Amino acid sequence: MRKRRFRFAEWLFTGFALICLLLALCPFDAYKAFGDHFASDGNLERITPELVRIIHLIFALLFVFSLGMVLWGWFRRDSRDHFFRSLVSLPGRCVHDVKPFFCDLFAAFHMKPAAALGLLLIIAAGTVLRAIQLGVPLRYDEAYTIVAWGRSDLLWAISDYHLPNNHVFHTILLNLIFHHLGKSVPLLRLPVFISGCLLIGAVWLLGRTLYDDFIALFSAGFTAFAPYLIYYSVNARGYELQVLFTVITVGLVVYCRRKNNIFAWFLLIFFSGLNFYTLPTSLYPFGGICVWLFLNVIFFQTDNRVWRGRMQLFKYLIFMGLSVSAFTFVLYLPIIRRSGLNSLFGNGFVQPRDASFFWRTAHSYFSDSITAFSGTLPPFVLWCIVLGIVLSIFLFKINSRERISYGLAVALWMGPLILIQRPEMLPRLFLFLHPFLLLYAASGLSGMRLVPYLGKVSGWISASLVLAMAISQFYVGQNSIGVVGTNERAIQVIREREGTNVGNILFVTAPAADAPNWAYAEIYNLPEKIFDKRSAFNTVYVYVNPSDISDYGREPKTLDDMLAKYGPGGNFIIPESAEILMDEPDCVLYRFDGREGSIRKAYGEYPPVRK
Repeated sequence: MRKRRFRFAEWLFTGFALICLLLALCPFDAYKAFGDHFASDGNLERITPELVRIIHLIFALLFVFSLGMVLWGWFRRDSRDHFFRSLVSLPGRCVHDVKPFFCDLFAAFHMKPAAALGLLLIIAAGTVLRAIQLGVPLRYDEAYTIVAWGRSDLLWAISDYHLPNNHVFHTILLNLIFHHLGKSVPLLRLPVFISGCLLIGAVWLLGRTLYDDFIALFSAGFTAFAPYLIYYSVNARGYELQVLFTVITVGLVVYCRRKNNIFAWFLLIFFSGLNFYTLPTSLYPFGGICVWLFLNVIFFQTDNRVWRGRMQLFKYLIFMGLSVSAFTFVLYLPIIRRSGLNSLFGNGFVQPRDASFFWRTAHSYFSDSITAFSGTLPPFVLWCIVLGIVLSIFLFKINSRERISYGLAVALWMGPLILIQRPEMLPRLFLFLHPFLLLYAASGLSGMRLVPYLGKVSGWISASLVLAMAISQFYVGQNSIGVVGTNERAIQVIREREGTNVGNILFVTAPAADAPNWAYAEIYNLPEKIFDKRSAFNTVYVYVNPSDISDYGREPKTLDDMLAKYGPGGNFIIPESAEILMDEPDCVLYRFDGREGSIRKAYGEYPPVRK
C-alpha cells in the first residue's frame, strides 16, 4: 500500500510539473486574455507585463521543485518515502513539543532571589528611562512613516513600497494604533518602546543560555542603558523590533541545536520571517545565523541522543532556510503585486555605491558607527566595554557554552556581503549587533573573577559600571521631559491663532521639515489641505529654518529664498501684514495676510476669514 501511494505521488508530481512548465511558458497575451474574461469592462488593468514575469518566475520555481521530487523518487525511493513520513508527522511533533518548550522556558527563569531582584531593578530602570523619552519631538523618518503609511488604510500600508522607509511589520502595528488607540506621539511609539523593554529581558535570557547568571545580568544592565538602543526604543521605526527579533532567533537557534524541538524550529522560522518583514536588511543577522548553524554542522559536537549525525542538522538548516524564504515571500506578496519586485531590490537606497565612493567614505561611516555606539556614555565606561569585547575573544572557551561564536559567523557572512553590496553603511544598519557587542563585553569583563584580588569584588565593580551608565543616561533623559519641538509648537501656534479659519491657510515649509509638520498637523487635527498650494487661501504661514544643514545646505535659510523656492509668490501676500510668531535658532515662523485680488484671480475665490 505504501509503495502504491508514493507511486501515485510520482504521477501527481509529474503532472504538476508539466502544468507548471506550461504556465511558465504561457505568453503575456494569454494571461491578459484570461484576466480580461473576468473583468466587467473586458479589461483587467492589473495584468501587467511585470506581474506576468513574477508569475512566470513562480511557476518556473514550482516546475524545478516538482521535477526534483520526481527524480528523487526514481533514484532514492526509500529516502523520499522517509522524507514524506517525516513531513506528514511534523504537525503532530510540533504540537507534542509545545509543552517541553515552555517547560524549558519557564525553567530558565528560575534564579536566586538576589539575581531576580537585580534583573527586576534593571528592567524597571530601563523601562522608566525609555518612558520619560517617549514624547521627544518627532524625527523626520518616523514622521514620514506616520504620514505616509500610519494614517492610511491598512491595505495601502502593506502594499506600498515607494520608499524603503516602510518597515512593514512595524507599519502594521503603527497603523492599528493610529486608527484604534489614538495618534499621540507616545502611543505611536508604543511598539518600539515595548520592544526596547523586552530586549533587556531577551538579552538576559540569551546571556544565561550562552554563558552564566553573572554575565547575563551584566549584559542586561549594559543593554538597558545603551544610548543607541534607547534612542531607537523611542523612534517609531522598525529597527528596535529587528534587534529584538534577532536576539530571539539567536536564542532559538541555540535551543534548537541542543534539543531539536520542532515547535522551537517553527518559532525560529516565524520570528525570522517577521524580522525580514520588518526590515529586508535582516539578511545580515539571518545570514549570520545560517553560517553559525553551518559551522556547527562542520564542527559537529552535539548530544547523540538528540542528533543522529551532522547530516540531520544540515537537513534542518536547509529546511529552515527554505521555509523562511517562502514565508518572507508570502508576506511581501502584496508589495510585489502593487509596487513590484524592483521597489524592493531596485530602489536607489539599496543599490551598490560606486566602489571608489564606497572606499572613500568607509572610514567616515565607521567613525559614525562608533560615535553612535558610544553615544553619551562616560569615557571610562566606554573603554571598559571596549576592553571587555577584546578580552571576550580570549576568554570565549572559558566562558561560553558554545564552541563557535555567533559574532564570528556574522563577521564571516557580513564581510564579503558588504564588499559585494557596498551599501550606505549608516550606523543603524549595524544596530542589531549592539546587544551582542554588549554581551561579549560583559563576557570579557567577567574575567575579573579569575583575578585573585578582584574576584570577590567583581560583582560590585560590574554593578558600578552599570550604575554609571544608568546615571549618565538618566541625566540625558531628564532633559527631554516636557520638551516640545519647534515643529509641534508651530502647529500649536497656528491652531491657537487661526481658530476656525485654520482650514483656509497655506503653510509653507521646506522638504527638510515638511514630514514633522505634516505629522503634527495630523495629530492636532489640522486639515491636510493647508499644505496644498492648489487650494485657495486667505492667510500664509512660512516656516523657515535658518540653521538648516540638510541637502548639503541648499535649503532656503531666509524668508525671501523660501517664498521664491516653495512659497506662493510675493504677489499672493501683503508684505506689510508680516508677523513673526516664533523666532528661534532652528525656526522662524512668519504670518501674512493673503492678497485677495491675486488669490481670486488665480483660484477664482477668496475664502472668508473666520475666527
